[in-house]
Amino acid sequence: MWLEEAQGPPPRTWGSPWPSAALPAGDCPDRHPARHVPAPRQPPCSLEEFASRSTLHGIHHIFRHRRYTVRNLLWLLAFLGSLALLIHAYAKCVGLYFQYPHSTQLEEETEHNKIFPAVTICNLNPVRFSQLSGHDLYWAGEMLGLLDGAGRPLVPESPERSRLEALLGTLAVGEEEQSRPFHLEEFYERAGHQLDLGEMLVRCTFAKEDCNSSDFQTVSGQWWDIPGGREG
Repeated sequence: MWLEEAQGPPPRTWGSPWPSAALPAGDCPDRHPARHVPAPRQPPCSLEEFASRSTLHGIHHIFRHRRYTVRNLLWLLAFLGSLALLIHAYAKCVGLYFQYPHSTQLEEETEHNKIFPAVTICNLNPVRFSQLSGHDLYWAGEMLGLLDGAGRPLVPESPERSRLEALLGTLAVGEEEQSRPFHLEEFYERAGHQLDLGEMLVRCTFAKEDCNSSDFQTVSGQWWDIPGGREG
């Protein structure tokens, strides 16, 4: 006995729900039609909206949607005044910058035959305290600022004050000692700072050559000068 299989409905073919049109061979749409629709243009932002979103201090108090009052005018004057002061300060700084000559380029060049400049070495201390004597204090103590008019020490509490008081003990000299002549030039040569003893000039080098105290000439007991114009 032959049985026939039950036949159902034919299979449904799923296609695109949108109507399609035949395109020539090799032509395909590269964009979706909806992308060609221009976006709606936003209306320009008003001055009040810009001021409400701005972080600039005080500007949101000037421009508001509501009615303008005297308060807005005061804020406007304060804002313009601050802006004017800022511009004035920056303009003044720029003017000071261009007032003096300046260089924006730096070049280094080695010069072998250098001309030594005039150099002066000074010591603000007039004399060496360790070389003072009672006779020196008697005649030059007030001049050096170590004693006042009454012969009292002016040095503050320090180790030098104790030495000064010890020297003052030898100051009780007789009339013969007081009448002993005092030579200021000899005093500075003896008690002044000596360049050749290594007290003033620690190290001297110019153009890779060593220099010493013989290259200096004494101007006074406190100043030593190297004449300029010599080739090194």
